[in-house]
Amino acid sequence: TTSAQVNSSDSNQVQIKPNVYSWRNIQLVNAHLASYNYKREYDSHVIKNTEWGAVAYLQHSKYGSATSVRINNNSAYITGYAAKNEPTIGYTGTNVAGNVYESTNLGIDGTNTYNYKNPASQIASTTGNYTGIYDMSGGAAEYVMGARRSITDGITGFSSSNVPDTKYYDIYSENSDRTTFQYRILGDGTSEFGPFASVTYGSRTRKIGSWNGDAANYVFSNCPTFVRSLIMDHGSEAGLAGVGTYDSSVLPSIGFRVVLAL
Repeated sequence: TTSAQVNSSDSNQVQIKPNVYSWRNIQLVNAHLASYNYKREYDSHVIKNTEWGAVAYLQHSKYGSATSVRINNNSAYITGYAAKNEPTIGYTGTNVAGNVYESTNLGIDGTNTYNYKNPASQIASTTGNYTGIYDMSGGAAEYVMGARRSITDGITGFSSSNVPDTKYYDIYSENSDRTTFQYRILGDGTSEFGPFASVTYGSRTRKIGSWNGDAANYVFSNCPTFVRSLIMDHGSEAGLAGVGTYDSSVLPSIGFRVVLAL
């Protein structure tokens, strides 16, 4: 688990595999560099917010499973896992009935979670089978290349000297708060998932959208970078339509995803 939490740009550490610890605790600039240098022949890069939205739409259509993608509720952040039961509540800050998560060893089923090699885990795939994309609900949250005003806004690590080509990130206009979506980019899978509602789980009030009750937030001054999927303990709020925001700090609960343009 130590080697899976390194703030490094070493592209040799990139693995796209099930039953491994997801790479977390990494600054966005290093996630970009590791991804960009991973497979140049396939134009590898960190997924953009609009690319995440495209996957969400495909999953929700007849070309995907067209049902809620089951959350990866493995609190050890191991890839490819699936909760045995659909969460019925969102984030409460505690491990409770209705939102159960647990840690396992690599490749081992838990009491409440299936590992990737168990065929039952296919409910966590975007296509409902092994050919789909995993870990787009729960597991580690994932930084995407989508930011408010500038890719250098917040603690991304990008500066004027290392900003990537504009095709590798989405920029959003100024916004007053985290629940106003008028500056969204059409197709990015943020404001299209309304109508929105405020719900309370335990003592916590959360903003959710209409697609499976996934979290609905928008970048603002204190949290200028988009985070998708959401963390394994966010229960029903996690998912392809789940939208979170953060300041791009390194955290053991947030990682990234590599895109290969074949």
